[in-house]
Amino acid sequence: MRQRVIILVFLVLALVVAGFVLNNHLQTAREKKIMAGFTVLMAAEELTVAQVSAYLDEYINTVAKEKAATMVLGLEQVQQRNLARWQQRYEDEDLQMDLMEIYGDRWSPQEILKRAQARGVDGKLRELLQETIENGYKVETTEGQYFPVIDYTFYRRYHAAVPPEITAYLEIMAVESEDPPVKDAALLIGWDEILRRAANQERFLRTYGAQACGKQTGNGQGYGEYRTLIVQGVRGLLKRYLGFALYGCDNTPLFDYWTREMNPKARRAYEEYLSQAGDGEFSAQIRAYLGVLAENDYRLTPAVDAYRKQVLSAW
Repeated sequence: MRQRVIILVFLVLALVVAGFVLNNHLQTAREKKIMAGFTVLMAAEELTVAQVSAYLDEYINTVAKEKAATMVLGLEQVQQRNLARWQQRYEDEDLQMDLMEIYGDRWSPQEILKRAQARGVDGKLRELLQETIENGYKVETTEGQYFPVIDYTFYRRYHAAVPPEITAYLEIMAVESEDPPVKDAALLIGWDEILRRAANQERFLRTYGAQACGKQTGNGQGYGEYRTLIVQGVRGLLKRYLGFALYGCDNTPLFDYWTREMNPKARRAYEEYLSQAGDGEFSAQIRAYLGVLAENDYRLTPAVDAYRKQVLSAW
C-alpha cells in the first residue's frame, strides 16, 4: 500500500512538472510570436503612435517585464521620430489663431476639447486635437506659438507592466512634460525645485546607470540597448539642469545683470540643498561652485564665469 502511495505521489509530481514545463514552453512561444509581431510593426512605414499603442494595449500584459519595456521604449522612439511632423501640422496661422482663443492658461485635454466645441471652432482643428491626444502628445505654448510635445503621462497606463527603472525614467520625463522648467527664456520653477529635480535625476543614474549594458537582441533594439538610451537621456537632462544651476536663464539669471551679485534666493536654496546632499557628481559640482562663489563674494567675476564654462563643457 505504501509503495502505491509513493508511486502515486511521484506520478502527481511528474504531471505537475510536465505541466509547468509545457506552460513555460507555451508562454515562451507566445512571447516570441508577440515580439516578432512587434518587430514587424516597428518596421512599417508611416507608423503612428496610435498603432503602436494599440498593439501594446493588446499584448503588453502577456509578456515578461523586460519585453514589455522593449515595446514601451519602442513606442517612445516612434513618438520622438514623428514629433517634427506633428509640429509641422501646427504651423498653420489660422490654426494658431484658433488655438489662442481656446487654449486657456495651460494644457488640459478635456477643457480644450470642450472649449473648441462650445466656441464652434473649425471641425478640422477639433479632429487634430483629438488625434494629438490619442497619439500621446500635448500642446504647449511659448512666445505666442502653439506646438505639440510628448505627453509622458500617456505612459502611466504601462507602468505596472515594465521594470522599475523604466517606470522611474518615465516619471522623470512626465515631470518635465507636466511642469516644464523654462518658458520664454524664463525659469518657471524655483531654484530649490531645480536642485530637487537634478538630485532625483542623479539618483536614477546612480541606481540604474551601471546596469545599462547596451546589448542588442533579436532583429531590433533589445532591452539592454534601450536601457542605455534612457540612461543617456537622463544624463543629458541632468546636464540641462546643471546649466540652470550654473547660469539660470536669460530672463531669470543666476546673477543680476547690473550688480553681478548672485540671486539671494538661489544662494539660500543651494546652501540648503548642500546641507542635505549626498556624494553624487552633481552635488559635488554645486558644492565646488559655491566654494568658488564664496571666494568671489558671490558675484559673477571672470573667474566664476570661466569656472562654470569649464564645468558645463566637461560634463
